[in-house]
This record gives sequence, structure tokens and C-alpha cells, in this order.
Amino acid sequence: MKKVKCKQCNGYYVLKSGKFGKFVGCSNFPDCKSTLKIYEWAFEYIKEFGINLYGWDRICWNCGKTTKVYSYFLNYDLGELDEYFSWLDPIGLGDIEILDKFLSTKYSTIRKIFSKTVSMSYFANTCEHCGALQGRFFIVEDPHEIMSDLFNHNMDKHFIENIPYEKVKIPLEEIKKFFTHW
Repeated sequence: MKKVKCKQCNGYYVLKSGKFGKFVGCSNFPDCKSTLKIYEWAFEYIKEFGINLYGWDRICWNCGKTTKVYSYFLNYDLGELDEYFSWLDPIGLGDIEILDKFLSTKYSTIRKIFSKTVSMSYFANTCEHCGALQGRFFIVEDPHEIMSDLFNHNMDKHFIENIPYEKVKIPLEEIKKFFTHW
């Protein structure tokens, strides 16, 4: 299990519950009283461990051929800190624009494309054969082909690469927006 090191001692941060709700504190409490906000904890995780990219095959709805699709599942990765993250809304391709732009330079099938379904443009997978939008709303929120692997914490077979923080430098504010209700 990965741990984010405490900034003040040799401990690590863990999720705790207090009289004002959930927060992150040092494992060496009461000797160390260092705390973080939950989004800061997620940000420190990304800085230390990066974000994993996963890929799998799916059948294109348009041409019927097999195409590779990609996504990150930030809450899946953050589950290594605490299983509480597993219950959050999915954070994947189409959610972190600076990361999506970076991925689109490496993977030609990841593009910013207009969706008639939601009447907007966003980064998404496209078919490597016909260019059809594969749809963020199906890939991230309902990745049919790998759903059981996500829930059973068995994503290693879909791992493509780790994107180190230094390559993308996602701003803290970009991570904070996913944790506004905490």
C-alpha cells in the first residue's frame, strides 16, 4: 500500500474522522499534529506517485472493429491510500484537461472532439480505424469491458504507463475541484 509521507515527521497521512467531519492527519498523532485537507492529500499522492494510464480493447460502435481505448482512474489509484476514494465519482479521461492534452500528444486516438450527446467538446477516445468518438461518458463512467476489474482491484493487466507529476504538473486547484464537498 502506498503512503504519503508526513511533512513534519517520519509518519504518513491517514484519513480520520473528527467533530467537523473527515480530514487527513499524521499516523503519529498525538506526537505529530500535522494535517492536510483531503484534496491536498490526493495532490501529494499525485506528486509522489503520478497517475496511471490504463488501456483495453473495445468494439467500436460505428465500424464494429476492435480499437484500443485509454483512461486514467484517479479515484481507483487513490484507493491505495484509503478505500473511501473508491466511492467517489469516477475521475478519468475528460476530467483533467492538462493531463488529457498531454495524453493526446502521445496517443493519436485521444482527441478533443465534439459530442452531439452532450453538445460540447471534450477529450475522449476515438476509434483507431474510423475515428468515431468512443465517448467519455461510457468509457469513464461505465467502462463495460473492465468494470469487474475496477471493482475487484485487478487493473494491473490493463496498465499502460505511469505519468509522473513532473511531466504534467497538474495544479492543486485542478485536483481541489473534485473534492469541493469535503
